[in-house]
Amino acid sequence: MADRPKVLVVDDSIAIVNSLQAILGISGYRVDTAYSGSDALRKIHQNEYDLVICDIEMPGLSGLEFLNRVREEFDRNLDVILMTGYLEHDYFIEAIRLGASDFIRKPIDTKQMINSMRELIFRKRSRDDKAEFYAHLDKASFCFEMPAKDFSKFTISKVFSSYMRNYFKVSPKVLNELLICVDEMVYNAYIHGTLGLSVEERALSHEDLQEVIQEKMKDPVVGIRKVNFGFDVNNQTQTIEIFVEDEGEGFDYSPWVESIKGEQIFDIEGHGRGIAMLFHLSDELRFSATGNTVRIKKSIASPETDVS
Repeated sequence: MADRPKVLVVDDSIAIVNSLQAILGISGYRVDTAYSGSDALRKIHQNEYDLVICDIEMPGLSGLEFLNRVREEFDRNLDVILMTGYLEHDYFIEAIRLGASDFIRKPIDTKQMINSMRELIFRKRSRDDKAEFYAHLDKASFCFEMPAKDFSKFTISKVFSSYMRNYFKVSPKVLNELLICVDEMVYNAYIHGTLGLSVEERALSHEDLQEVIQEKMKDPVVGIRKVNFGFDVNNQTQTIEIFVEDEGEGFDYSPWVESIKGEQIFDIEGHGRGIAMLFHLSDELRFSATGNTVRIKKSIASPETDVS
């Protein structure tokens, strides 16, 4: 049946893989197998899984390295249960930090494993139900506002990525391009607009730049400035619009936009390179009259989707 949960079992031991495949199959799961972390990553890119069960100790790509790659490439939308013959403190802490969903000791307690799997898959189905809700909306809008003094504590692109991965169907290529645009838009709003850093200040080392930023934040006018970030997803036209607004002095964007038309991204130097990336990676780029707000529009339709 198509609604049977699909699980990927990863272990370099053929005996363990075969045993788990048989047990999980009898328990009602569809089971796929991999004998290395690299093979498992390849299969995850090609298939949809409800859950991954992976050994920690494997040659080549270890279970922890595999988990790290999964979190980098798929955020936290895919649950991973780690299997281990022993669970040392350092392993446990690192696995928690990387976002392991649960741990199963070897020899495996089948009842414990099945109970853990059922709970994790139930949670995933709940998240999928929310995604189904968003998919049936004509439009969805999100907006975040944050003062400059708190802005550097968070990575807006990660929040955006989490929303897109969990609730909207976007190809990895399109999402990667959107994340590049978001990072550039937010960086410009914070560094150029909110803080008003000079070219010389932006060229400082990381440590020196942080000192300059802290000094800027002592100015009460700068500290209360806000950065607004938002995006609108239109499921009817399969497009997304993203905007970032700052409360800085703005800038004359016209010469930069004109200079990048027809130019390749790698031919642009300085902060004009950032505008060039927005121009080339989006379908539409717009600025407010003062340059304080930048908007991009981009199709999120997959190649086979017909939005006509």
